[in-house]
Amino acid sequence: MLRLVVTICLAATVVAFTQPNIVLIMADDLGWGDVPWHEPLAIAPTILNLANTGIILDRHYTQPICSPSRGALMTGKYPARLGLQHLIIGAGEPWGLMANETIIANYMKQLGYDCHGVGKWHLGYCSWALTPTQRGFDSFYGFYNGHETYYDKTTHKFFDFRLDRPGEGGHVDEDVIWSANGTYSAYLYAERAAKVISEHDVETAPLFLYFAHHNVHFPNEVPIRYFQMYEGIVQNVKRRTLLAMVTAMDDAAEVVVSALKQAGMWENTVFIFFSDNGGPIEGIGNGQVNYPLRGGKYSYWEGGVRSASFIYSPMLPGGQVNQELLHVTDWLPTLTHLGACGVHGDPGCQGPLLGDIDGVNQWSMIAKGAKSNRTEFLVNIDQKANNAAIRMGPWKLYQGNPGKGDWPPPPRLNEKLYNKQFSEDQKVRAEYENDHQYIFLDRSYDKLKVQLYNVEYDPAETKEVSKQNKDIVQILTDRLDYYKSRAVEPRNVPRDPASDPTQFGGCWTPWLDSC
Repeated sequence: MLRLVVTICLAATVVAFTQPNIVLIMADDLGWGDVPWHEPLAIAPTILNLANTGIILDRHYTQPICSPSRGALMTGKYPARLGLQHLIIGAGEPWGLMANETIIANYMKQLGYDCHGVGKWHLGYCSWALTPTQRGFDSFYGFYNGHETYYDKTTHKFFDFRLDRPGEGGHVDEDVIWSANGTYSAYLYAERAAKVISEHDVETAPLFLYFAHHNVHFPNEVPIRYFQMYEGIVQNVKRRTLLAMVTAMDDAAEVVVSALKQAGMWENTVFIFFSDNGGPIEGIGNGQVNYPLRGGKYSYWEGGVRSASFIYSPMLPGGQVNQELLHVTDWLPTLTHLGACGVHGDPGCQGPLLGDIDGVNQWSMIAKGAKSNRTEFLVNIDQKANNAAIRMGPWKLYQGNPGKGDWPPPPRLNEKLYNKQFSEDQKVRAEYENDHQYIFLDRSYDKLKVQLYNVEYDPAETKEVSKQNKDIVQILTDRLDYYKSRAVEPRNVPRDPASDPTQFGGCWTPWLDSC
């Protein structure tokens, strides 16, 4: 096994340790109430067992939508500093996460890791320089765009599924996998992840595997055998399909875990799971549930940005629920520290220099139960939408319209079992209403230019308290002004006609020399 020798100058000692393998699974559009530790009807034994025997990260936050969350994860920076803060990168649009940004795979390569990506990219592909294998990944298997059909692998009527590897002279060796048409995506991703693991040489390098699932993003597609597993349990077809997609995702996780065990890598692996944002509750929702959290994907409410998450490793104490604050930007400094210093590294060990990022190293919080190294985070600043939000301590401040803010509960499936999940320690004061009804409140404050909530006392965001806490509003406003001074304008641009896939054999493909 590869060993990294770290010298701690102050102590004049040399510490040798085995670098851990790191597997990061990001689900897509998974709601707070869609995971098996919140939804007792979900059949997902693998992730349920890992969550219950690992560390549930109960205050894990992301961005409210796909591309911004992925950019924040990759760079450790708030999307408002990257120009990624407004909506997403659409198919054929000539922009993305800028090529001069160093991402997590670049850093892990510097630390000696083999880095592989599986699944969804969604950070731009207008030029090859923006694609994964030009940014530190040794391979990428999946699709570039934000969504596609699960069986025929098309988005906007054209194909998007490939295996990329770094080529000579800065080129990409690409293989468009037309044969993937007809096979459910989760099966292919699990098979590819298992192949990467089985072919990995643990004697020469540790493994960093980034597995960005497509499940449970729309469209509603799942093999019939998963749908049949909920017969007599879930009556609502949308909800039943959603939970079936969760089960398919769980089966893929089991394939990964089994492959790691068979390769003798499991005991030295750190396994991370979280969703890129909350579940959508309108429009393109598949039947996701964020209840009792308010709002969903696209919104700044808790249901849009508080992400179901856990971390598991045989090397970590388990059976815990960590209530400390953690943001998606923290994974870059946390995982590079882990790669440089090990699971039980010397407290004086420092990870690589990461420059001016927004994330903070949270390994001591995760591994030792220490306090979080952050007390605040920027939810977002979107100049085009004219809105912004910040959390500081227990307080969350909204400027402008934070997005749709209802509390749609799940279809009435098994009320007794479901309500049991929302125990008193979550301080939820929202009342469970009838099937498909909402919580009814005085909504007059929704039109306020500024809203303030205490999300520790009131995680369902039912009571607006700006008038009673004007001093807190001013403190958070001043801090938000600081972040605004560091923000850049959104970089969104419309689709380029030159991206037309008919010019590339019917497949979405990079089309510019630079962008």
